[in-house]
Amino acid sequence: MGGIAGTFLTLLAQLWVGGTAAMLLVPMVGIGWGFYRTTAGIYLGIAVLALWVRIWLLLHAVSGGAASGQVASSTAVPGTLALGASAILTLAFLVSLWGKHPVWSRRLLWAASLAGVAGLGLDAIAIGRDGSALVLVALLANAWLSSALLGLTFTGMLLGHWYLNEAGLPTRHVWRMAHWFLVAVLAQGLFPIAHGLVAVAAGDPARAAEVLRVIPEHPILLGGRVLIGCVATLVIALVIRNTLRIPNVQSATGFFYIAILTVLLGEVLGRALWLFTGIPF
Repeated sequence: MGGIAGTFLTLLAQLWVGGTAAMLLVPMVGIGWGFYRTTAGIYLGIAVLALWVRIWLLLHAVSGGAASGQVASSTAVPGTLALGASAILTLAFLVSLWGKHPVWSRRLLWAASLAGVAGLGLDAIAIGRDGSALVLVALLANAWLSSALLGLTFTGMLLGHWYLNEAGLPTRHVWRMAHWFLVAVLAQGLFPIAHGLVAVAAGDPARAAEVLRVIPEHPILLGGRVLIGCVATLVIALVIRNTLRIPNVQSATGFFYIAILTVLLGEVLGRALWLFTGIPF
């Protein structure tokens, strides 16, 4: 997706795809079917909204000409088809939950997640098709990292909320979610540094210089991205782990709610930097 609308619309797609994939961290047996029905229903609703707006933008671009539209059809079509397949598979997964066949439901969840990841990848490839291989890899990594972070944050919150409804559940499930949430925060925070270092190692110092120029040229946006999206979220991720050691799932769930705010704001600031600089953050 291109343009301002497409850039920020990817937030919805990344949230739904990452959240769907994050459900794979929770076993089908032992947590309660209600968790999967509620969570899959929420993500399916987000998927319908994202696809509806996406298709509207695509049709608007086609009818008005790609140059005057918000998004070029050549960019949107492959990713839209893959994401549409992911939404259909998510619906099939949701329907399968009433049959209570965990093996088939698990396979549908895997298929929905993989189709969604492929859709995000196709969007990134379309955006970076005119750039170097390094630019393409950076766009792919950034899209998938953002999706993982958004999905783990929201699914972690929903899982913690489910613990409040179902007393006595083992904490290992929410602990696993918190662990991978911390890993995603660290990976997303280190991504710009890794991007610059890989550019130097690949013999592309001009790309590394572009990354470094973001610091003096956009200090407020970059500062907000780092302090809110990375540092504050990292602190929250560590607090969640500490509260789960007690264990206190209720407090951890509250901090997941706060993490939603910091992660979303950080991702919005990262997209603003991308629009201004062409460097994925």
